[in-house]
Amino acid sequence: MAPGTQYYILANLALGFIDGAVAYWLFPGQMFAPSTLVISIAALFVIFMWYRTDSDDRAFRRTPLLSVGVVGLPILAIPYYLFRTRGFLHGAIATLVVVLVAIGYSGMAYLGQLAARALRT
Repeated sequence: MAPGTQYYILANLALGFIDGAVAYWLFPGQMFAPSTLVISIAALFVIFMWYRTDSDDRAFRRTPLLSVGVVGLPILAIPYYLFRTRGFLHGAIATLVVVLVAIGYSGMAYLGQLAARALRT
């Protein structure tokens, strides 16, 4: 893992917690809270900042199409970038880490909802 990557992971997990807490606090009972869109954009910004930092550390030349893909369609663009810069084995491990962070984001959103519910009652 590149130096500083853990901070981007923690920032994403924190945004997941905030997403769940704000959604429950401001929009209880709604299936999709409008705040989720705003917080998701912030999470995409964090992902792009990680991509930018990681590509600079690896001296990888960022193309405009891949940069747009990281923000617009990260489910495809990030694994492509990881396999391209790390090779097959390390790319597969890094992709697994990305999947685990995405699952962690959802788990933290759920914990955020539980925390907001506990504060509200």
